[in-house]
Amino acid sequence: MRLFDVLNDNNAQVGIGTLIIFIAMILVAAVAAAVLLQTSGVLQQKAQETGMESITEVSSNLLIDTIIGARATSTGSNLTTYNITIRSSPGSGRVDLNQLVITAEDKDTSTTLSRGGTANGTHFTLTEIRDDDDSFNSNGNAYVISSGDLIKITINATAVGIAAPPRSDITLALKPEAGTPIRIDLTTPNTYGIKKIVRIYPASI
Repeated sequence: MRLFDVLNDNNAQVGIGTLIIFIAMILVAAVAAAVLLQTSGVLQQKAQETGMESITEVSSNLLIDTIIGARATSTGSNLTTYNITIRSSPGSGRVDLNQLVITAEDKDTSTTLSRGGTANGTHFTLTEIRDDDDSFNSNGNAYVISSGDLIKITINATAVGIAAPPRSDITLALKPEAGTPIRIDLTTPNTYGIKKIVRIYPASI
């Protein structure tokens, strides 16, 4: 064979072997593409779920309007009930109060409470004050607070063990299922006088 013939050899490989190799390359490329598409889809779904959870965690917040303490009589030495009025923060989404957990504590006692039908040593109760959109329906077991709603939380101070006399330090922490927990450190007034109802937050001036 002459050198000129070698340099100008334009013949291609043909036959069943070449065809098999060609098909195998296509199949490998197709499998790789399918894996990449599936992985990107899973990552996109996870990113969307994480984004929604983050938005809910940041935007779903509660605000405390007032905390009122009550005594059994005008001469009682301790508060027997705490009534906490809450609302949702501006721009907040709906919050399921059925999942709300409250921690009440003083210097001697710390108790964790969940929602119940009766205010006692382990449960608080919920009562609607204002609910224009009917999102809060105790008869239907739907305890959802939305924009514009006012809900009252009642805690039995005596049963919980924080029936505070004057000048007592109290901490209340509200922990919703989603959103930022609320913690308020309070000091009861110097004297209750003859009042059966005492506002302890915001403090009276």
